[in-house]
Amino acid sequence: MKTYFKALLTAIIFVPGLALANTQTLFNELQREGILKVELELSLATLESHARTDAEQAAVFRFIDKQGQAQEWSTDVNVRGRFRRRVCEFPPIKIDFSKRDLKARGLLPFDDLKLVTHCQEGKEGQEAVLREYMAYQLYGKLTPLNFRAQLVEITYIDTESNIRFTKYGILLEDTDELAARLNSEECEECYGLSASNINTDVYLTHAMFQYMIGNTDWSLAMGRNLKIMKPVDGGDYWISPYDFDFSGLVNVNYAIPNQDVGQEFVGQRVYMGEKFARSDLDKTIRLFQSKKEELISYVETFPLLDKSSRKEMARYLERFYDSLGQEDFFSNASLSNGNSKAMAGGR
Repeated sequence: MKTYFKALLTAIIFVPGLALANTQTLFNELQREGILKVELELSLATLESHARTDAEQAAVFRFIDKQGQAQEWSTDVNVRGRFRRRVCEFPPIKIDFSKRDLKARGLLPFDDLKLVTHCQEGKEGQEAVLREYMAYQLYGKLTPLNFRAQLVEITYIDTESNIRFTKYGILLEDTDELAARLNSEECEECYGLSASNINTDVYLTHAMFQYMIGNTDWSLAMGRNLKIMKPVDGGDYWISPYDFDFSGLVNVNYAIPNQDVGQEFVGQRVYMGEKFARSDLDKTIRLFQSKKEELISYVETFPLLDKSSRKEMARYLERFYDSLGQEDFFSNASLSNGNSKAMAGGR
């Protein structure tokens, strides 16, 4: 985390009565129940030409705030993502706001928002965004150590042709904001960590969640698709994941199985967590069991997906819960047995 944010975090923690949850940020302004409608005006030709680079381009971001007032922001955007930028018809984007503009409007300077876009055209692309949004919401129901995600209907406006089209997208809060609201700072060079460096409950909740959604596209040691945080009070490290498009729950057609961990097809569950004592694993399973009804109900009642998709996703979660009762899962995921073979379950 930059020196500025360290100073800001220190002020938040040590000034009596000041808490980030009670201060205003751009993401707080954007967060809604349901869908937020936004506009992004930019040159689509320039965006396409920048698909393989990190070059920024000017854009204008618009939305209606909670007071009903039109907001317009001059921003810079650039293409992000190592894999999606290569395979997506429309790449994921990072939107960079001006710290000066944020300060002028009375907002804290958390200036970077990731935008998960529709990777592909048509119904498949739209459904993939909705499914990935649901994955973020499911994780948030298990732990407060999650990236907040806002579902948006985003209208793209091409500055050259004035062509407009509207798609679903997901706005993710700034990583520095996630850290600051939980009195932590991002550890940007924490490669090679093992599970023993991470709070046990947090680590096992994360590993079990990834197993639940059938995602093998993550690595603690490599810092892949997760952020590692260090509490400023010296407590245990914690982690927060992102990017779930390779999971069985999201089920995109461009995903590929992770053969390095024995995954034979996308959606095949492989428990990738390091081994812990059976008692720790039992505690995590009790947490997931206590949330079963809430998680499955959320999927079954999600209004923006058709009934067949919701049923398929709910069945996928049910099979996760079925696997928790199998003894071979326990023996392969805990220290109670010396066998280190990965536990894999089908769709």
